[in-house]
Amino acid sequence: MTDKEKEQKALEIYQQLINTLEDVPEKAEIINIVNTLIEENGLSPVGEPKTTLKASRRKFEGESVSKTCPKCGSDHVGNRGSAHGKSRFRCKDCGASFGSSTGRLSEGSYTSEKAWDIFVEGMLCGDSLPSLSEKCGISLSTAHSWRMKLFSQVANSAEGRILKGVIQEDEIYLPSSFKGNWKGAVNLGIEMDYTDVVPDYRKYGFRDYPHERGSQDRKRGLSRDKVCIATAIDDGRNVIGKPVGRGNVSSDGLEHAFSSRLDQQSILVTDKSKGGIKYAESTGLAHFALDSKTEARKGPYNLQLVNSLHSIISEISHSRFCFATKNAELYITWEAWKLLNRTRSLSEKKDTLKNLVTPGKKAVTMQQIRSRELPEVLRQVSES
Repeated sequence: MTDKEKEQKALEIYQQLINTLEDVPEKAEIINIVNTLIEENGLSPVGEPKTTLKASRRKFEGESVSKTCPKCGSDHVGNRGSAHGKSRFRCKDCGASFGSSTGRLSEGSYTSEKAWDIFVEGMLCGDSLPSLSEKCGISLSTAHSWRMKLFSQVANSAEGRILKGVIQEDEIYLPSSFKGNWKGAVNLGIEMDYTDVVPDYRKYGFRDYPHERGSQDRKRGLSRDKVCIATAIDDGRNVIGKPVGRGNVSSDGLEHAFSSRLDQQSILVTDKSKGGIKYAESTGLAHFALDSKTEARKGPYNLQLVNSLHSIISEISHSRFCFATKNAELYITWEAWKLLNRTRSLSEKKDTLKNLVTPGKKAVTMQQIRSRELPEVLRQVSES
């Protein structure tokens, strides 16, 4: 049989499968299960080693999945058979039953693990969305959603983290961005009617016109169009970065960002802004205030780490690869994670991200990603 005849035969079999599943609602899931069964039950092409279902499961459990309960974080986990060709586990402490992808990046995805491997590696190497889309065999809109899912997974793992030791805190003021808010679906290749759509920059009272992506600020100094993002980083490179309002920073804004997340024995280093000084007084933290115009440091205390992170964020926000303001916290958390793990190898970072689970936190869904709104704190102009 020639290659052309083989291709024709394969197309006929594929069409028969599609016709059989035409009225089945779970068509995509069933096709995924068929692919899994072909891989795991020795139906691979002639010349390739066959893998039994049992051996495949043993390899998957032993090498790819860290047996940690996604509900309580316990490692007292036992096997509980399989479903649809995939392993199941049961926590011996809380009794929760879960699958190999529960709580992880690939949860809810019908795409192969190989595609996620390629995607995570590409993200760590700084690949663009079109490049990731082509490499992984997914649409541009799916590549964007996967990026936000990865960022959200990292943000979940950092949520509630307490900063300790010497903590550098400063603010960065970025022009508000609503990239992808209006006609975003069209940019990703999805056609829809925008006749009655009100852009967020108008809906939330920022302005009546769109900004050119990556353009410089039209207004000098602080204004209601600028978003204040408070950022704190400790000696261990743990970072909290959060939008706290529009216009100048206030102590209430800093309380919103750092409430209960700074160790009471830590030393807070800020500039001499009124908001920073008032916040330190209200929390009772030991405090050093540097004059940004004349002091680079005061003994061992400085703002170099936090300013370096701000330089990275500013460079991204003023380029054509800028991010929407509603996703600012996710992007800052991602850049902070890369800073924290900068000394690790690419394979170590990739394995960490693929197996990242936050006990008690479910992986974000595509629907949640696509319905993300501007944070409430940015919808009103700061009173101070």
